This record gives sequence, C-alpha cells and structure tokens, in this order.
Amino acid sequence: MRTLVLLLVLIPGGAAAGGVSQPSSQFEGDLAAHFKNGNQAYLDGDYPGAVEAYRKVLEGGVQHPDMYFNLANAYYRSGHRGLAVLFYEKALSMNPSDDGAASNLEIVKKELIDRVIMPEGSAVGEPMWHEFIRSLKLGWLTWTFLGFYVLAFAILIGRRLARADSLRRLLFWINVPVITPALIFGLLLSSRIYIQEKVHHGVVVSYLAPLREGPERTAKELMQVHEGLKVRLLNEVGDYLRVRLANGVEGFVKTSQVGRI
Repeated sequence: MRTLVLLLVLIPGGAAAGGVSQPSSQFEGDLAAHFKNGNQAYLDGDYPGAVEAYRKVLEGGVQHPDMYFNLANAYYRSGHRGLAVLFYEKALSMNPSDDGAASNLEIVKKELIDRVIMPEGSAVGEPMWHEFIRSLKLGWLTWTFLGFYVLAFAILIGRRLARADSLRRLLFWINVPVITPALIFGLLLSSRIYIQEKVHHGVVVSYLAPLREGPERTAKELMQVHEGLKVRLLNEVGDYLRVRLANGVEGFVKTSQVGRI
C-alpha cells in the first residue's frame, strides 16, 4: 500500500488557528490537546483514536484545511476510504493549492471500486468550466474586479470633466482596455459566487448505497454506488438526496449515506 503524506500542524492559540474565536482559554486548551492527542495517536498507529481526537476538534468549531487533511489521513488508515475522500475534498475546497491533499486524493481514488465512465460522444455531467471557476480564489477575483472597475469609473469621470476635446478622446481610448477586463473579471466573479452558492457536491461515505429512481425505499433501484464516489447534490426530498453522477445519471440516495463537501 502506498504511504500517504502526514502533515502535522499544531494549533497555535487553540481554535483561533481554525478561523473561530472562543472566549474560554480552557476551551481552546482542550481543542489544542485533542489535536495533539490525534497527532500522537496517528504516529503510534492508533488510527481510530486519531479519528476520534480530530473529530472532537471539528466538533469544537475548528474549520481548517490542515485539520481536514489530518482527519482524511486517519480515516484512510482506518479503512474508511469514502470518509477519507470527503475530507480531502473539504481540505481542497478551502485550499485548492494543497498539493499534499490533491496527491493523497488521487491515491485513494485509484483504490475505489466505482469508475463512472462518460458515454462515448456524450456531453452530460459537470461542465468543464466549473472546475476552472472553482480554482479561482474569490478574494483575488473580487479585488481584481474592483480595481479595474474603480479605475474605469475614475477615467470616465475625468473624461466628463475634461474641457479639451483631444483629452476627452484620449481618455476614451484609454478606458476601452480598462473596461474590457473589468467586464471579464465581473463575469468570472459572478460565476464563482454562483457556483459557490448554488452548485454543491458530496461524497458517498457508505460502503454501498442504492441509487433509486425516487425518494423512497420501495422505488426501483437503478444501481449501487460505492464509498468515495463524488456526486453533485441537486435537492433534498425527505430522507433522500437527489444526486447526479459524473456521467449524467440522476437518482436518489439516503441523506445519511452522503457527506457534504
């Protein structure tokens, strides 16, 4: 079995490193202790113990890509590949440039049972541009768009205040190459926000999950999907989620059998 990369990152100041602030120093100390215990359990080969300790940190409100990375490693070593995929995906959703998480995820995927094959000549499934848009950082897009927008607006005001026709014409032609990227980055920003808010994915975490035609136990079973399969979440109906596979097939699985990224 190929060895995964172990990233051990302590939590300075407890929960604060995970992006949350708690008033109780005792509470922060407990979270830091759980994290250290999880690291030590992992090094000792007690992977279920590492999972338990890391889960306590998550339950304390810590959300950090390093936390998800370590938990994914522990789940993988415990034999829970579906949950390992889920938390590697969570780590990458927070830090798309995490090469360690991406590399480990590819290792796990090669060991999965399911292989969703796209029909020949078919264009179903997730649009290719979704992956590109997701790779763009929201903060970078926002500030880049605002920079071009403010610059274009300032040039426009300057043109309206200019008295000489030659200066007004010059400012007009200067503004053309400024407005164009402002529009492009504005479109990219709106697409990034749309995908973040409206397009959600999950991972099958049960070893085997029936994919049914409808949201009830008596509905016809279309197929069975295995742990680790990434699906798009469409909507929730009762205790079931309507999901779409990479090959465009849609069906319903129990909500408890899918982890949300």
